[in-house]
Amino acid sequence: MCTVLPSASCRRVSWQTAWCLLLVTTAAGPSAAEPTGSPGFWLTGAPAPTVRSEVGAGVIDGKIYVIGGLQEPRGGQVAVVDISNTVEEYDPILNTWTAKAPLPARLHHPGVAVIDRKLYVVGGFSQSGLSIWSPVATLYRYDPVTDTWTERHAMPTARGALGVAVVGHKLVAIGGFAGRGDTGAVELYDPSTDSWITMAKLPTPRDHLAAATYGQDVCAIGGRLNRDFARNLAVVECWHSTLNRWERRADLPAPRSGHAAATLGRHIYVFGGESPEQTIAPTVAYRVDMDKWHTMAEMPTARHGLGTGVADNRIYAIGGGPTPGRAFSNVTEIYVPPSNEAARRTSARASAAHVGAVMAVLATWSEAGVLPPESTPDASRIVKALIQFQSAMMKSDHPQVRRFFEQAMDQKFGQAGPQYLQQGRTTGWTSRILEAVVEYGTNPRMDLQPALESGWREFNVSSQDLRLLASLHAAAKDQLSREGKDLHALYEEKRRLMPGAP
Repeated sequence: MCTVLPSASCRRVSWQTAWCLLLVTTAAGPSAAEPTGSPGFWLTGAPAPTVRSEVGAGVIDGKIYVIGGLQEPRGGQVAVVDISNTVEEYDPILNTWTAKAPLPARLHHPGVAVIDRKLYVVGGFSQSGLSIWSPVATLYRYDPVTDTWTERHAMPTARGALGVAVVGHKLVAIGGFAGRGDTGAVELYDPSTDSWITMAKLPTPRDHLAAATYGQDVCAIGGRLNRDFARNLAVVECWHSTLNRWERRADLPAPRSGHAAATLGRHIYVFGGESPEQTIAPTVAYRVDMDKWHTMAEMPTARHGLGTGVADNRIYAIGGGPTPGRAFSNVTEIYVPPSNEAARRTSARASAAHVGAVMAVLATWSEAGVLPPESTPDASRIVKALIQFQSAMMKSDHPQVRRFFEQAMDQKFGQAGPQYLQQGRTTGWTSRILEAVVEYGTNPRMDLQPALESGWREFNVSSQDLRLLASLHAAAKDQLSREGKDLHALYEEKRRLMPGAP
């Protein structure tokens, strides 16, 4: 028996002595969880159906809507610009895209905000004669339940490439290009009255800026002067909504425009942008309460004119031009930021019950004679995989991972699936729960396998590790059956001898 208590002492049970020590030190949680001070990392999602840039984006109920923009010219006609009214919905859980009702007008560089589960598209540029840079003041509202658009009261100042954010269930439109030059107009929209009011002007009028909300403040970040990316700015100004007053804050580490920003936790993250020489890869994060900028993990695909949205504590960066000027992509990349809360949640020592669950699986497989020799790389890999997949079942907030375990239980246990899943999340493995996971995870028809790799990576395991566990479980069950033994009954016998026995 192996005892994992404050003393962390282990009495020898064959090869389990070394593995008991490994369990004590590693059973806490995902070793790949980003530690404090890390730059975060990037994952890749399914590419969008439409190749475009200069889009708007918003998130409703965890789904990301990408709207309008400039589409890749059809038939390779570089001189022809296709202004889009396309709306596409990305589901991070399924890693799939769905076409939605088109925007009532073709717009690029619009502002987008979500209020009370409705999506608002404000301003932007449209075609007028030979120009594609005609600013508009229109406001459209999208209801995802009915998949319909309605036009609302236009904002007072027509403009595109503006910054838009939400504060106090109201939309605030900041700056932008108004036709003959940049405007400092700041206008606040109240959906409950379908009306606009004028607020204190932006001190530094600009376009192609990003706006993000932090508490009751809205920060206007970077941008350019009069649509000229050779005149990029690093200026950051924050509007105190309760005081209707602007305050200059710490500049961006370097000027940029055509970028996107998203708030998550205590930081505003800034992605992409362009200059005359290149698109901008470095990601930076602004700690608002400390007025400090930090450099984070670079974007795999540097882009400008991209859309961003936050879902499940991740930031999705979609579309945008990979080179300065007129360029397009359908890239979906997912930024996983460092999380102090996640680090605290996964760094606590595992309970005796969780360790005992893993030890019972190992003891069962040992009696079946399917385990490799102790102290080998394969032995360590098996222990690590059992620990980390159990930890993922209990702790992961990754949408694909959570859905994987839910469907594994439903497939194996039917209506009792949620009960088994709750048991697994509370006390760890049982032989039946492990069997459900490995059977579902190695089913060749299981359509989520590619999307799951990002979730497994956070726990420093992969689908190959899951297949290894599946092969061991099947071999143990087969061998014990030949000996007239039932694997599940044997597991229960072993579990009663392990730490945290029920």
